[in-house]
Amino acid sequence: MAEAKPIQPSRLMTNQLRWLVGLRWVAGAAVVLGSLLDAVWLQWHDKAYSITWVGLAILAYNNVLWLSVSHSLRSHPEPGGMFVWLHILPDLACLALLCAWTGGAHSPLLGFFVFHMVFTSMLLAPRQAYGGMAAAVLLLALSLELTGSWPLTLEHRLVLIGWIVTLTVTVYLSNHITSTLRRHRGRLIAQNRRNRILVKTLRRQQQAMIQQEKMVGLGQMAAGVAHEVSNPLASMDGVLQLMQRNERHIKPENIDALRQQVQRIKQIVQQLTDFAHPTDYQWEHVPINSVVESALQMVRFDHRQRAVTIQKQFADDDPGIEVQSHALQQVLTNLLFNALDALDDVTAPRLTIGTAYDGQACRVWISDNGPGIDPKHLARVFEPFFTTKPVGKGTGLGLAISYNLIRNQGGHIEFTNRPGQGVTATIRLPIRQGLVMKPDIRRD
Repeated sequence: MAEAKPIQPSRLMTNQLRWLVGLRWVAGAAVVLGSLLDAVWLQWHDKAYSITWVGLAILAYNNVLWLSVSHSLRSHPEPGGMFVWLHILPDLACLALLCAWTGGAHSPLLGFFVFHMVFTSMLLAPRQAYGGMAAAVLLLALSLELTGSWPLTLEHRLVLIGWIVTLTVTVYLSNHITSTLRRHRGRLIAQNRRNRILVKTLRRQQQAMIQQEKMVGLGQMAAGVAHEVSNPLASMDGVLQLMQRNERHIKPENIDALRQQVQRIKQIVQQLTDFAHPTDYQWEHVPINSVVESALQMVRFDHRQRAVTIQKQFADDDPGIEVQSHALQQVLTNLLFNALDALDDVTAPRLTIGTAYDGQACRVWISDNGPGIDPKHLARVFEPFFTTKPVGKGTGLGLAISYNLIRNQGGHIEFTNRPGQGVTATIRLPIRQGLVMKPDIRRD
């Protein structure tokens, strides 16, 4: 799941201008249609056709502004103040002219200046927004003067004064609201930036914990690894001594025997390297039985497994599954080590591992005949740093990490507890990969 990127200030400004362009299309069309309706049918004003030309002018320059905003969206530049003024001043000039033609101080269109003051406060800095208000007053005064509609009575002048006060209050309130929203947006952007840094840190720490668990597993296998390597080394030493005592024993079959033992050691080292190396888990289609066999190969280094009877109940038909195979191998290895821990004091230790395909899911289970889990601890088995092992025997992170590695693959893991008889750990993974959840180091 990709992270949501905050809207950059330049892109946000461009989107606001695009929204204003969309409103201008509606306003220009309304002026043209309204004036034509008046000219043909209503005949309220003698300047209906002049108003039509103003509406067409609005649509014309809006087309130019629309092209400029579209280009801005593609190139993502920072819109400058002059670019914003090119959107505001033509609107104010056209609206002032329309007001002068439709009643002057008593024009029903005067209220639309309020909307433009809101737009001005959204697009410009607070001081420049007051400049937009001053431009509106000057343009209206100029339009009234040029059209001979200057208010001569006290009543008309008071209306204009009230209109100016309304614009001033509108700009003040709009500035206050937009400034608050800008500060809030700035805090959100900063918080998102901090959250992204925190998420990256948590992911690195989680990867470090996963790697630490691998090292713990390797520590448990150390004695078994020494035994696995010592056997081929002893065989090689015997063959070399034989060849040294008598050159007649330097035969192709003896050399082949040495090479086989070298290959055996190389395979052991390669298995340990693959397991211990930090892995960026990749999705791949693999037979589930092969992943389980790889986990069993790692467990064979633990000397305790020699006393345990391991039963395999693998699915005969193994079409494979889309998984993060290295992650699944680590989970299985951890579960097998836990089972070996549980079988330490059992008289006839037995461990069963099986695979099966069930409808749209694949199941892998590991069952032991140990003492089971204390019921009061069962609800906490996936809790980070919770462990019932003695100090120095476990970190308490193995099952928490395993839980999340399986959950990240769209599956889940659960334990069936039989106190006094053993535990069965079951992993269920979807055959067709669905929604993959984000990593989390705790159980929901």
